[in-house]
Amino acid sequence: MYYLFARVSALLWLLLDWLGLYNPPKIPGILSIPGYPIVGNLLQVLSNPAEVYMKWSDKHEASLFQVQLGAQRMVVVNKYQDVYNLWVKHSFATASRPVLYTFHDIVSATQGFTVGSTPFCPSYVLKKKTLASNLNKKAVSELSGVFDKEVNYTIRNLILDNRELLGPPSCNIYRNFRNESCDIDLYRYFQLFALRSSVYITYGLHLDCYRRDGPFCQDIIDIEAQIMRYRSTTSNLADYIIPLRYLPGVSKYPEYIRGRRDFYMEDLMDSMKRRYAREEHPIKTNLVAKIASKNCLLTDLELKSICLTMVSAGLDNTPLTMNYLMGQLSHPHGEKQQERAFNELMRISGNRLISAWEAAATEQNCDYITALVYEALRSFSVLPLGLPRVTTKDITYKDVTIPAGTTLVMNAYAANHDENVFENPYQFNPNRWLDTNGNLLHNLNKFHLTFGLGTRMCSGNHLAMAEMYTLTCRMILMFKIKAPTGPLLMVLDPFRNNRNSGGTSFEPKPFKVRLEPRVWSGSDTLYYRLMRQ
Repeated sequence: MYYLFARVSALLWLLLDWLGLYNPPKIPGILSIPGYPIVGNLLQVLSNPAEVYMKWSDKHEASLFQVQLGAQRMVVVNKYQDVYNLWVKHSFATASRPVLYTFHDIVSATQGFTVGSTPFCPSYVLKKKTLASNLNKKAVSELSGVFDKEVNYTIRNLILDNRELLGPPSCNIYRNFRNESCDIDLYRYFQLFALRSSVYITYGLHLDCYRRDGPFCQDIIDIEAQIMRYRSTTSNLADYIIPLRYLPGVSKYPEYIRGRRDFYMEDLMDSMKRRYAREEHPIKTNLVAKIASKNCLLTDLELKSICLTMVSAGLDNTPLTMNYLMGQLSHPHGEKQQERAFNELMRISGNRLISAWEAAATEQNCDYITALVYEALRSFSVLPLGLPRVTTKDITYKDVTIPAGTTLVMNAYAANHDENVFENPYQFNPNRWLDTNGNLLHNLNKFHLTFGLGTRMCSGNHLAMAEMYTLTCRMILMFKIKAPTGPLLMVLDPFRNNRNSGGTSFEPKPFKVRLEPRVWSGSDTLYYRLMRQ
């Protein structure tokens, strides 16, 4: 019966498309990329769509163009200045999100939408305001103790898991040992760091990520990665080819993923409530407790949305960007960059290693470290197409009217590599963020677009920056990041290194680095302090 209905639907859709009644109308004045009947350009952009859009932009010498993805028509924006003009100067007209069949109607049917995926409405405004007020720069600065403990926990477990890192650095017997078994994949450590930090900040719960709670944590990481793929603008065909929704089994796996997410989100909330009843101190100071104590007007579903955002949002940007940064530093050019970073940290701290370690969590005062993180965010562009917007009213731009209800796609990777804005954009160069004296350029007329722009800019950008700053400082203070002994050196081009070319974010193929414990005055003392905690 389902097959018959799907066939009838497909034939009816084909007829409507042929008559021009179903094909989404073109927007006059904007270049339309030629496609195929029914599917439009969908089959052309299934693999690394951001790269395809960049090539089309260069070929047609057009920053803006429109594509048809099945029943949807989208406007893709590639150049930095056009992105800025539309996302900032028309920020309120581009403040909504599209509703996708797989992600919104199936996966999010029970826990609700994350704050970032909620279409513009009064509920979104309330959630966004609540989250932003709890993650602003001042609020994040008060979390320095959390960053201190979580980074120490991560590096301590990194050392415990890899015997070649054990022992005080001055006595390390593996320093000159060359074997592939000493190469390390850091990605899992960064994932667990982001998850454990988010869960503690949100619920006040400490997860034993490397032992008791290991399977639970890995389940969250795996499920959230799959859910992130459901937000892709290209890979979920049922979002755009409507008859596919009626095929048996199409919604079965997304429903299964939804059920697993429901389980761990409810488990986290229940654990927090039990400990709250026992008046445990960390539970009283977490994000959920703070929101509840302010007698805010959030419904239970809106509070769930904020919790969901906190758990899921950090699992792509922070770990993937940190992983990419460590991969860059493992290349020959990275040796000079990390030595400069180490020397800057020593200069600021008066050549006191322990002081530099402590300051990494409380003061973002090393401009070169900040520049390294900025450059990783720009160069990698973890979400190469950002997250799409929907216009809430007509926009007149360059003598063209973009109608209300149009989906806008920011090609963040293309804009972050716009040669009119960033000199030698494919070169990893932290100096582009510094003046001639090595100080951070604060009055930037250009900035990376990885956190988005306008009213929908990521509310957690201060949190992510603080986490990455602290982690980068301490990785460089503790280790020299070197190329692996084996063949798994990171491929620098994110597109060539992408193992899921249809995903929402870059998902790099596994690569490794070699960590050499850094020997410096006080390095043994630092090691013993860290391992005793």
